[in-house]
Amino acid sequence: MRNGLQKINFLIFLSFLFTCVETILAEDVQLSPLINLDQIEPSYDSIDESLIENRIDDESSDTSISADENKISYVSLSVLNKITANVDNLDIKLKENFEYGELRIYPIDCYLSSPEKQPETAIYLNVYHNTKDEKIFSGWMLKTLPSISAIEHPIYDIWVNDCY
Repeated sequence: MRNGLQKINFLIFLSFLFTCVETILAEDVQLSPLINLDQIEPSYDSIDESLIENRIDDESSDTSISADENKISYVSLSVLNKITANVDNLDIKLKENFEYGELRIYPIDCYLSSPEKQPETAIYLNVYHNTKDEKIFSGWMLKTLPSISAIEHPIYDIWVNDCY
């Protein structure tokens, strides 16, 4: 009986010793100041849409093909309805609103990379939720990287197909 009590006392002593050594050797954890995420605005909301719609395309270079240079007037998008699992291919005219379900899609510009570079198609989109009357997406959507610029909507997913 005495031998068993000695083992238990020894185990208690060892656990106490380890916790004491841990607290003595532990480094102080420094906390950084907390950021209030409600005060930070997304970068895509701060773009003035009237400037984008009325701008003169003087930014285009010879390495990229702009929508104005090659008379690109339509964009091709695919929309997945997550509830019905239907995928619809949409051809939407640039700078015109297109209503699809409870979404209003407004393509502003299209970018096609030059033939010498890696092929890339990008569309600048504004997507609005009709019933809530709020913007749920604004920015460039890339064909090769759809997960980077995804729309967060419980029913629909949108991705880029092409510009023509």
